[in-house]
Amino acid sequence: MSPNSPEFSYFLEALETFENLLHAETQAIAAKHLETIEDIIARKDENLKALLDAKERIGINPRSVAKADELVDQVLDLQEKNVESFRKLFEKQFKANQGKGAEEKPIDIKLKKAYLTNEQTRQSGLGS
Repeated sequence: MSPNSPEFSYFLEALETFENLLHAETQAIAAKHLETIEDIIARKDENLKALLDAKERIGINPRSVAKADELVDQVLDLQEKNVESFRKLFEKQFKANQGKGAEEKPIDIKLKKAYLTNEQTRQSGLGS
């Protein structure tokens, strides 16, 4: 299929949407808005399904097209940075709460599981 096809354009649009969600996630992590992070993770999951479906429909490796290859690299880089930022945020909040006798809150457990467990799946599906 041609990089000028409507299917490839849809793939690029879905990839750009995913990148925008990553930027929003970066801001939410920096602001320590856990509910916003949770919402963005759900939106990323939905978008990723559409993105991987679009990838299947184009019938070519998107990395063979320079524009798509560059965007995939940007997305993977942003995702990696967000994973590290989220891990640091979670560790910092958990350490701050340790001295207070507080246990992890259900939302913290849910976010940690959703974010850190699913990132390998997201990265492996997009990068190949």
